[in-house]
Amino acid sequence: MMRINLLPREILEQRRAEKRVGWVAAGALAVAVVLGAVWLYGDFRLNEKQNELAAIEQQIQAIQAQADQLAVFEMRASELEERRQIARSALAGRLDTARLLEEVSLVLPTDLWVETMLLDETAGLSIAGYAVDSTEDAPYVGHKAIAKGLVRLADLDTLSDVWLTNSTKTLFKEQAVIQFSITAKASPVNPEGDLQ
Repeated sequence: MMRINLLPREILEQRRAEKRVGWVAAGALAVAVVLGAVWLYGDFRLNEKQNELAAIEQQIQAIQAQADQLAVFEMRASELEERRQIARSALAGRLDTARLLEEVSLVLPTDLWVETMLLDETAGLSIAGYAVDSTEDAPYVGHKAIAKGLVRLADLDTLSDVWLTNSTKTLFKEQAVIQFSITAKASPVNPEGDLQ
């Protein structure tokens, strides 16, 4: 079978062109739909990322607010450390007389009493006093109380070079006693231990 077309060639070309325009329009529409879908997907992703960015910025602001509140403590810690350094330098080489005299009074045995106690930063500690000397005791105690006092004084961290400089038997208000004198070097305050 043979087909014969009696239409003029211009009309035939026009119809073919019209068919091509339809196909081009359909293709253009398909491309437009694909581009619209890509644009919508991109816009959706952009909005999603902007929301994430806004949430992260809020977190950053909240954390920054917390950091600002804690910065006060950091500043106070540095101020406290500066004050500690000032106090350490001020206390270095100083004798803590109240503590030293309290420790001495606590460690001395009860059977001796102190008549004078002198504390000088250069000369150290000087103690003079009496110990009970009861010859009726069996066994005879003698200088035991003084020796006990020396040992206890030597155990104190604030004293060093504890020496018995004098120990003689004598009478005190018609009572037999041993008169003694003790010297020791006093150590300065350790500011590290006091300012923790």
